[in-house]
Amino acid sequence: MSKQTVLVLGGGIGGLTAATHLRRLSSEHRVVLIERSATFAACMSHLWVMTGERPDITEGQRDLSQLAVSGIEVVQAEIEAIDPVARSVETTAGTFAGDSLVVSLGAAKVPETVPGLAEAGLNLYDPQGALEIQRALAEFNGGRIVVLVSRTPFSCPSAPYEAAFLIDAALRERGVRDRTELALYTPEDQPMLVAGPNVGPALVAMLEERGIELHWEQIPMRIDPASKRILFELADTTFDLLVAIPPHVVPPVLRSSGLVDASGWVPVDPTTLETKYAGVYAIGDATAIRLMNGMYLPKAGVFADEQARTVAARIVAEASGAEGAPQYSGRGFCYIEVGEGRAAYGAGNFYAMPAPSVAMEEPSPRFRREKAEQERALLAAWE
Repeated sequence: MSKQTVLVLGGGIGGLTAATHLRRLSSEHRVVLIERSATFAACMSHLWVMTGERPDITEGQRDLSQLAVSGIEVVQAEIEAIDPVARSVETTAGTFAGDSLVVSLGAAKVPETVPGLAEAGLNLYDPQGALEIQRALAEFNGGRIVVLVSRTPFSCPSAPYEAAFLIDAALRERGVRDRTELALYTPEDQPMLVAGPNVGPALVAMLEERGIELHWEQIPMRIDPASKRILFELADTTFDLLVAIPPHVVPPVLRSSGLVDASGWVPVDPTTLETKYAGVYAIGDATAIRLMNGMYLPKAGVFADEQARTVAARIVAEASGAEGAPQYSGRGFCYIEVGEGRAAYGAGNFYAMPAPSVAMEEPSPRFRREKAEQERALLAAWE
């Protein structure tokens, strides 16, 4: 096996899994993880911070520098430019070159692109924003709460619905649900449409059962923080508390790299995750993978994790000259928390023909426990 240098760009779920899996598969390769943040944060914990189940936002975080114990070089730096032809990266800590690049930079959150959203909304997709929601919910004594999906696509398609379910449960526990209006607004045609005909209707039924309003095909044009009003294309609504999912865009450094196509994201081979540049792979939320029905693979940690494992195995196999490198299957699953210690579970094949085939199981305590175990498995890299 020839010794190679693999540069992993981004220290989220995909980047962490790629780096640690590369190291587990081979001690020969040099693995360099480049990430601007000093810590890794398990994003599923935002919901638990929101509800107060996890009052400390650092509980689901780990220091990336500790990965050095496993032989992974961690560079804390801002990535300023990527040259996919040379497979090199310019950073605030210098220039790095590799035999392979694994791009896992996620999606940038840009609430400022919707006028008034950053000022009026509490950002569920930010750890500090989740803590602010926790505090606001603890003081909430009635009124109108809106969970707002501002644009598609967005990471973790179930998260806004989970937020609505968990807010509903928390308000019932505090005895203020009967004097609260709870509504979810989304640009989607229906909840989690890409998952097929089973998941969306099941979610709609659960929302209706709990008295949570659902307004789809609603794109916010601007928010007026003073009057607490959201203006859509053809309607408007008011709020007393706004839980916001901000617009997502590809990180600017990727747009300037030549890796992005007309979709606004990075196209990759659906089975190898390789970009149009040899030896340059992209995984996770930054990618655009078109499915058999013309829609795109959702942006979710479970896909980033499995894609990272596939890419790591392919890099090691190709370096050793082994045949039969693994291919990414497009299978995925999702735990959807509904409150009271329960979660629903959906799983299936997103690469199925002619469209994704996903089944959803009823909420149970077992699935909620499994979701918690999913986080523990992510954090096992530090054990």
